Amino acid sequence: MGKIISICNQKGGVGKTTTCVNLSAALGILEKKVLVIDTDPLANATISFGFDSKKLNNPSLQFMDFTSVIRNNIIKTSSPNVDLLPFIEDLNLFKRTTKESKFNKALKSIHKSYDYVLIDCVPFFKAKNLDILTSSDSVIIPVQCDYYALEGLHKFLKTIRYTQKNLNDKLHIQGFLLTMYNKRVNLSNQVATYMRNYFNDLVFDTIIYRSSKITQAPGYGQSVLEFDINCEGAKCYLQLASEIIIKESAISETPLIPEEKESIFNTKKLTKTSDFEIENNSLFEKVLKTCSLNFDDKPNSFPKNFDSLINLQKTYIKKKLGACYKNHFGNVWVYKINKSKFFKKKFLYLYFKNDCVSHYTTKWFSKV
Repeated sequence: MGKIISICNQKGGVGKTTTCVNLSAALGILEKKVLVIDTDPLANATISFGFDSKKLNNPSLQFMDFTSVIRNNIIKTSSPNVDLLPFIEDLNLFKRTTKESKFNKALKSIHKSYDYVLIDCVPFFKAKNLDILTSSDSVIIPVQCDYYALEGLHKFLKTIRYTQKNLNDKLHIQGFLLTMYNKRVNLSNQVATYMRNYFNDLVFDTIIYRSSKITQAPGYGQSVLEFDINCEGAKCYLQLASEIIIKESAISETPLIPEEKESIFNTKKLTKTSDFEIENNSLFEKVLKTCSLNFDDKPNSFPKNFDSLINLQKTYIKKKLGACYKNHFGNVWVYKINKSKFFKKKFLYLYFKNDCVSHYTTKWFSKV
């Protein structure tokens, strides 16, 4: 009997659809029979497999047996052992006629034919997500390795706890999946460390690295494993699929996150400043304090390692380094590094792209 896993997070852009598509392909390669269900009206999971959302144009379908309708519209994809239920515009699967949704009833029959059923959820909180969680055995929560991806996470955890207590006591967290990880960006490292320290074994050992191949693959209607099986992104999802299979028997079905831990998230308050200053002392404060630059209080105090300036915004650079020596059309800022030198001066050139530092160079000039 297949396990139903919803891939869900209230925040958009964290890699839900990407994970659903590529994880299903990886499980299929490992000889597991998988069904992917696309519940998002944008139909991104459907498009990623090279198909379009369906419009059946048959009003009588609303009165038919949904299980039969769904079975007749499941598509076999080019990924081995992976089937797809595309988003169907005409079917309101989440409309409740009784205490149980039509989706829940249909899923109970369909999932018996598969080893895994992966459900791609919509971002933000909607009633359909609650129905999906109610119908699921577990949930995978993708978390982008970015500070703002942590915001609102406590609200989603409360949604899971509510579902466990009132709607589905068998629901458990399969794991937090760190996505879009860039090992050269200090913030990615700090977010990953924070998640592991705070959620411990609930965080998957596998990390999904930021990869151009992963972003290119949907444009060809393929998973990243079909697009380039040898790329780093494909290896990450194969590793994730193996981890899920191996750890399957060890997963606990008890509530995994104490309520007192959830309340800690509520202590975080942010100001709308470009340098991400934090107003109070919270656990989230540690994330940014440890990745802040080693500046003195006065402007024009340069860090020892200029690599730490990469990806910082202009407003942050201006506040910490002060006014630049020269400004070439706003995209190249020049700073004098060693003003005390009389015969030779060193200059720092900061090159901006989209108002963030893309790279830098240092140059020496002799005074004439």
